[in-house]
Amino acid sequence: MAQQKDINIVIDGTDPTNWLDCDDPYEDVNTEQLPNWWTDAIKEFREHDLKPYKPPRFTDDVIVPPVVTQLESSYDIDIRFMGVGVKYGDSWEIYVDDEVISTVSRERTSDAYTRYEITSGEFQREVYNHVNERKEGSIPHPDSLHTIRSDVNRE
Repeated sequence: MAQQKDINIVIDGTDPTNWLDCDDPYEDVNTEQLPNWWTDAIKEFREHDLKPYKPPRFTDDVIVPPVVTQLESSYDIDIRFMGVGVKYGDSWEIYVDDEVISTVSRERTSDAYTRYEITSGEFQREVYNHVNERKEGSIPHPDSLHTIRSDVNRE
């Protein structure tokens, strides 16, 4: 089956916490139904004998990469979360087109994924505000973009 490119990741009618937060989250999941970025990360983690890949989330439990992909596509920008020379517990910077727009605290959870201490809505507004200032109000408001859901269900 072809991999989905849709930002609303949908697998077998279950919430991601039903299968992502276990020891082997991909045991009963057809990974070919996941987006390319996800399957690539799973393969890379397996190649390096790491624990299973679990995508980063915002504090509202929304998975980060689909939100980033949607904003990048909608606003024709590049977004990165990056920490340079940071120590454990330091905030990371949010970059839009190589310009720091904000910082965000993050933690590695006991369930082995990174949680950024910002909601998906707050993140979308931060990016929108930065891009809107730069492009002088000519971009769509984040409320008019597709809704990003935290569920990972198959449509």
